[in-house]
Amino acid sequence: MSPIVLGINFGQSYASIAVIDKEGHASCIANEDGERQIAAAVSYVEDQVYIGNGAKPHLVKNGHNTIMGFRNLLGHTYDEVDHTAILAAPLIPESKVPAYTVDIVIPPPAAPTPVSRSAAPSGYATPVPLEPTPAKKTITAPEVTTLFLENLFNSAVDFLGGKPTHAVISAPVWFTPAQTEALREAATAAGINVVQVLDESAAVLVGYRAGLSEERKARGLLGEPEEGNAGEEEPRDKKIAVLDMGETSLAISVIAVSEGEYTVLSKSRDDKLGGREFDNLLIKHFAKEFTKKTKIALDLPTTEAGSAQDKRAEAKLRLAIEHTKRSLSASTGPATCAVESLKDGYDLSSSVNRIRFDGLAAVVYSKVTSALRETVEAAGLDIAQIDEVLLAGSSTLLPGLQQAVAFSVNPTTPVTAAQDPSEVIAIGCALQALHLATLDSRLKVDDVLAFAAKPIDTTAAPIGIVIPGATDDLIAANVIEPGAPLPVRRRVAIPVAAGAGKVALEIWEGKEEIKVEKVEVAPVDKVEGEDEFSDDEDEPEEIRTPITKKTTRLGAVEVAVADGKQLILEVIVQRGGKVEVAAWEEGNEAGADKFEV
Repeated sequence: MSPIVLGINFGQSYASIAVIDKEGHASCIANEDGERQIAAAVSYVEDQVYIGNGAKPHLVKNGHNTIMGFRNLLGHTYDEVDHTAILAAPLIPESKVPAYTVDIVIPPPAAPTPVSRSAAPSGYATPVPLEPTPAKKTITAPEVTTLFLENLFNSAVDFLGGKPTHAVISAPVWFTPAQTEALREAATAAGINVVQVLDESAAVLVGYRAGLSEERKARGLLGEPEEGNAGEEEPRDKKIAVLDMGETSLAISVIAVSEGEYTVLSKSRDDKLGGREFDNLLIKHFAKEFTKKTKIALDLPTTEAGSAQDKRAEAKLRLAIEHTKRSLSASTGPATCAVESLKDGYDLSSSVNRIRFDGLAAVVYSKVTSALRETVEAAGLDIAQIDEVLLAGSSTLLPGLQQAVAFSVNPTTPVTAAQDPSEVIAIGCALQALHLATLDSRLKVDDVLAFAAKPIDTTAAPIGIVIPGATDDLIAANVIEPGAPLPVRRRVAIPVAAGAGKVALEIWEGKEEIKVEKVEVAPVDKVEGEDEFSDDEDEPEEIRTPITKKTTRLGAVEVAVADGKQLILEVIVQRGGKVEVAAWEEGNEAGADKFEV
């Protein structure tokens, strides 16, 4: 019987849950309210507790009893928390662990069951109905987390018709061990068997690579490459940037991927740069539109000194703008925004098209691409050396942001959003849970995770081939990339021209550099009447190309190759740094020419 597994993407603002269907595909499921993106929010309204998207509308009139942004408080004390980032209910300073105090009512005790159905004896007064008792409730951030995760877990149990046996939950790459352990404890208290807390960048890689495998399988590209499809092969060694932009923050990781081994080269985090920046721009835009039409002053977003009326208007507008952003992401037409009684009884009904929005958001796009370049540079790389950018987080659904990222990297570097960026983390967690569930025992799971956490030795420099007699100082093609986990073996097939007879190759170690070329842009015809000496001349375009220069010659091989055969080259690097090279005619490995360094 197949194990029942669960993947949970637990974000600061939204969460999602993914399961494996009967065909073995991972997909995000909807909760009982039909929502796939579930707001990380809890609201106390008298004797009711609202969890998820149903809690957010209570921000308008019941903000002091509505709790959001509790994930990042895990594993912290009150003094360590950035209180300016608290979104709704304030924290109480008396508690060492971050905690909230909310208003609740305690229902009256149930009336005693009458002994007889007969009417009460005359002379006795009718009992006065008891009223609920107002009270205060203190709840800590870990307890809120448990309550929220329990709600997610119950939705998954209802959907699956059984209790998941293995679950993987995501956590930001910057979570400390204390925060990770606090998250695990909160999930365990919710009844979830957490086999791994997986960092979000790794979950993105798992989710996208699985999606690629499904696509390639459907197109018949797995296994041996078909003729004409050699270019479809997934490279063994890649440098990937994972750009995760959610509602409240931006996280970027630069990762070297080699034979399934992931090595984080650099990472960055910006808690002030997220989808909320787009919200603020839209709020300011629609507030101006409202004032323009009604002549009623509405200064949004508000500050601490803002009026209660303006703050309520802002809360209403923030809820409405969520739908506006979804429309901007999914449709090319204008996105509407409608709010009843925004201020002084006047309604707001307006719209914004994508061109106008991208103009407003250009400054945010620029900040995101600058953060991407800085993180890549912190990894000791140039943006031209990034082989792929993977997008995650609901904010990366915006086409304008995707286009800005694509313009910031090489034209040949794919910016991938093949999976839904808002779901890919949960899908990656579900696939990881399935993998761990297939292991024989919990002991093996722990052993695998402990082994994966150990640092590994990797190659420090690229190793490639040079054609003897070449006059330049470049390596023609890399066989082993820097950062490959040791020991590593690479085998490549090299086509040989008919009648070549013997083929010789030199094997070199090298170093990676960036070749910068200036390309003149074709002049644009001047418009009649335009200043002949205008400063707006087109500057040369800069093209950056990764190259590998020769540094150390390791040796050479020479092999006789018959017409119609290929040359097979194999390079092995052992943990101690020993290099073994062998080359042979296709089908004649026994006659290989070899050397060791």
